[in-house]
Formats: sequence, C-alpha cells, structure tokens
Amino acid sequence: APRCRAAACEGRSPMHMRCGAAPLTLASHRTSTGAHLELRYSEKCEAGWARMWSTRIGDRLELNRADGGRRPHSAEVTDDIAAQSYVYTPMTEARPGTTVRACFRPAAGGSRECFDARV
Repeated sequence: APRCRAAACEGRSPMHMRCGAAPLTLASHRTSTGAHLELRYSEKCEAGWARMWSTRIGDRLELNRADGGRRPHSAEVTDDIAAQSYVYTPMTEARPGTTVRACFRPAAGGSRECFDARV
C-alpha cells in the first residue's frame, strides 16, 4: 500500500512512498537532445512526478503544478549509472483537474523544453 496521499506526498520519492506501482502515464515527450520524458500520476497517492531516461550527465528535470505557487521539484543526472536508467523527480500533490508541468534543462545549455498534462 502507498505510504502517503496527496499533500503528504509533496517532495517525496514516488518509489520510496510506493506510489510507483501501476501509475498512469499522462504525457510523453522526446527532447531535442534525444532524452525521453514522462509525466506520471498515481491515483492512489493523488500525486504526480516526472521521469527521464536516455539522458546525459548534468541534464535536469523540473516538475511543478502549472498554477505555480511552489518551487519546482527537480532531479539531475549525476553520473553514468543515472544516465543509463530512469531518473525521477520528487512528487507533487495532484488532485483530479490539476495540471502538472515538466521542464527539461539540457546539460549542454540551450533552451529548456516544457510540457504539461492534466490529471
């Protein structure tokens, strides 16, 4: 069973809180650098997060609710092992009707790429 729900999941790991079992993929995006991104959502946890793969060291992914209000939760690819696997952001509370946004910032500089999904 999940270890958090809604506001209690804010800033927590989707894996450690057991919210990563059978999540919905709300949206997918492929960046200009070839990284893959997904916005994920757990109905049981009422929380969303983003993940990335096919990344490079220094790539960053930020997640927030599109209504703003909170600092984004971010994840960074820190080593070769992370670059070859999934890297997840911490979660944000996302009740039905909420729009979540993920923004990718490539290590090499260049413009950030953002995409949204509605829960």
